[in-house]
Amino acid sequence: MAETQNILYSWEFEDTKLRSPSWYILAVAIIVWLVIWGIMTRQYGMSIVIMLWAWFFYFLENNSEDLVRVAITELWIGVQDNFYDYSRISWYSLVYDGDKALFLRLKLKKKWISSANIRIDNSIAADIRSILPNYIEETDKLELSLIEKISHYLKI
Repeated sequence: MAETQNILYSWEFEDTKLRSPSWYILAVAIIVWLVIWGIMTRQYGMSIVIMLWAWFFYFLENNSEDLVRVAITELWIGVQDNFYDYSRISWYSLVYDGDKALFLRLKLKKKWISSANIRIDNSIAADIRSILPNYIEETDKLELSLIEKISHYLKI
C-alpha cells in the first residue's frame, strides 16, 4: 500500500475459505450434472455458461491472496492495492449477522461494481465507527440478506 498518507487505522484478515474435500466433490458433481443435463436438453448455452462460471470462480479462488491488508487514511480506504477515495464512496455500513460484525460495506459511485465488502469483527467495527463518520456518511446497521446468509453458509 502507498505509504504517502498517515494511516488512521489498519488491519489484516485471512481470506481463505476452509472447505472440506467433500465440498469440492459435491461442487464438481453438481457442475458436471448441470453440464450433462444442459447437453441432453439441448441447452448448450447454459452448459457453456455453467462451465465458464465454474472456471471463473476456480480462477478467482486460486489467484487471490490469503492475507488481505486494509488501511484507512484521511483520503481513502485501501484494500490491498485498491484505493477507494472518499469522494467515490456514497456511504458505508456495518453488516452484522445477529450480534457479530461481518463486513464493512462500502457503497461505491460506480456503475458495474456498486459495493465492496471488507471483512471485520466487532472490535474493528467499534474502532472504525469512531473514524469513518468524519469522512463519509454511515447508514443504519445492516443484516445479511437471505442470499448472503446462504453464500456465507455454503462458503462461496
